[in-house]
Amino acid sequence: MYFTETASLHEIEKLMKMIPNFSPRGHGMICGEERETETISLFKALAGIRYPPFQRRLRQYSKESEMNPMDYRNEKHQVVFENTIRKKNRKDYALMSAFYLLTADYMLWQSVRQCVVDNIIRFEEIRLQGLNENSYTLFCAAKDLYLGTDCLTISDLADTTLIPPKIFGLICNGMAVRRFGLSAIHLTGGSK
Repeated sequence: MYFTETASLHEIEKLMKMIPNFSPRGHGMICGEERETETISLFKALAGIRYPPFQRRLRQYSKESEMNPMDYRNEKHQVVFENTIRKKNRKDYALMSAFYLLTADYMLWQSVRQCVVDNIIRFEEIRLQGLNENSYTLFCAAKDLYLGTDCLTISDLADTTLIPPKIFGLICNGMAVRRFGLSAIHLTGGSK
């Protein structure tokens, strides 16, 4: 939630909310190596989440997707995502994770794309219409990763009746992108 009214003031407000003398999340170095060149497994990327039901679901998902890892929902998702980020700030991991999730669903992306200006997604201007629950779940996850809101909880993600496996996988990939950047997914296909 913002107290200011314009996108430029939202950016300043984001900076004001940050903890002083700490680097932004997702822009660090690990073991002396930048994560840009290395791929990350989902389990490694999300191991810090200490909620046992979520960890069980993540382990189960990792086992099921071991033979057929999913970087994108389908080829169309990959093409739209890559076209969307072509001229965007790829070092803004929050922006990249939001784009990853928002472009995963065609109808969702059609509702959202006019509210993207330069490197800012204006969530307050988005008016969703005609979406199913999976599209809305992706929207909520994108908003959470971009703005730090709490539309979805870890217990929501752990619930197999609430979030289907394919959507769970996309959200986990989005969380990995938020943490490690585009190295969490492959931009040219392949497997994790």
